Amino acid sequence: MNERLTTEGERQRRIRRAAIAGGTTATCAAALIAVKGVAGVARGVPWLIVVPLTVVCGAFAGSAGARTGRENAISAETLGPGERLISTYTVRPPFTPGRGPTPYENPPFQLLLTSRRLQLWEHSNLLWAHPWAELRLAVDGPRLKIYHRGEEAGFMILEPPGTPLEIQLAARRLGAS
Repeated sequence: MNERLTTEGERQRRIRRAAIAGGTTATCAAALIAVKGVAGVARGVPWLIVVPLTVVCGAFAGSAGARTGRENAISAETLGPGERLISTYTVRPPFTPGRGPTPYENPPFQLLLTSRRLQLWEHSNLLWAHPWAELRLAVDGPRLKIYHRGEEAGFMILEPPGTPLEIQLAARRLGAS
């Protein structure tokens, strides 16, 4: 899975396959929703409601699954030989005054812990990656402060609660201070 790709065409095929796999999986989940809809029809819900809702759910699920599969393939591509992904955490978006976060928004930021480094991603864009030996992590209540060579590299709130302490403990085991 971590082999180096020789051409851009091979890279694009790999990303496309991951997107298709993610879209197919999500569409299958939408098909399960359709089965529940058919059960609803048996209980008296009209077909004119069930069929359009099922088609819309399938389309959105396939699109979201394809996007997620593509993002996962791109992030897996950055792993070096022998490096493995340990965990992925969702970074809560910063609070904007006058607008609370909506629960259905796709969180744009992910913090990935690998066996060699810590990475911050925004969807499929790698914002930064730092080796564990160059990092110092501090926990401030629900927030995680990340310092790279003495300068602040990140100050973030992570999900679920308790995650900053979990990351700090893992980082110490992996060589961060």
